[in-house]
Amino acid sequence: MSRDWTPEELQAASDAMERAGQMGYKEFTAEVEAIDKIVRFARRQRDFRFPCPRCGCWVMDKDPIRNALSRRAKVYICNRCGTEEALEDFTGQREPLSTWDIAQKENWPL
Repeated sequence: MSRDWTPEELQAASDAMERAGQMGYKEFTAEVEAIDKIVRFARRQRDFRFPCPRCGCWVMDKDPIRNALSRRAKVYICNRCGTEEALEDFTGQREPLSTWDIAQKENWPL
């Protein structure tokens, strides 16, 4: 059975998670919001010309399948970002989805 957490309990749990090397509450909610934006965008990606959802640059081919498929979400990104994701996987230093341009800006075409 679930219950509502007090702000103090939530902060204590978040702090404990961060000390253990995990995402805290704020980072987790930012990731969830980023995932929601990316999923909504991916549904419409073939309908119009758009910038790269990861870096925001207008370098995407108008045919989405000629771009790179992200390793993080089922969405097309520019080829440069696709290469960066491959290098991140190689080094083990992944950028969180909340750092993507689509997650950072309110006026993204969703």
